[in-house]
Amino acid sequence: MIHRGKEYRPGLIPEAVYEDYIDIAYGRGEDLRNTLLWKDSYERGFVCPDGYGKWLAFAYDGKRHLFLGTFDEKKVFPPEEEDWYDYRERMFVEADRKPSHQAVDILRSLYLDERNGRPDPRLVRMAKDPACLKWFSDYWDYVRWNEHGNECSLSEVGFEGFADCILDPEPYLEYLLPEGDETEDGKILAEKLKLLHRRYV
Repeated sequence: MIHRGKEYRPGLIPEAVYEDYIDIAYGRGEDLRNTLLWKDSYERGFVCPDGYGKWLAFAYDGKRHLFLGTFDEKKVFPPEEEDWYDYRERMFVEADRKPSHQAVDILRSLYLDERNGRPDPRLVRMAKDPACLKWFSDYWDYVRWNEHGNECSLSEVGFEGFADCILDPEPYLEYLLPEGDETEDGKILAEKLKLLHRRYV
């Protein structure tokens, strides 16, 4: 770091230099406590842009004013947490690419995520019931086979959509048991769905 024609390396610096950089950091810097560089041995500190895409970091430990060095942004700040809605949409897209058992697990995780709001206790039970999760997975395998890749996206189904199969099974039983065109897999899934319906309703 060059300040008023003098080079400073990481280590002790005069208080006047520290104070000068506080002025430089005003409105553009950040409290050192909000960075990855903070240590409990510091009383205070700050970082400020160096004008070349990096950050200068300073600290005061109660006795000494310190120049900590020049750092890339990723070494100064923790990564920003992804917005919940962006994360959810990204995971829905991921679920559509995965085998059914993994896709169901993704939907289950999204439903139980605390950022999703207050879950329905019945759906929480289903999310923790291996028999439900197995049925959801087998059912989605059947839908993918039956629709030949033209099935709706899992963002349209959601975990709630799978749970709805159990809570209100009639439309799904009609889908699984089309008159005159029943399959063995459809019959098995329909019988298991009836059992799950009796368990939860």
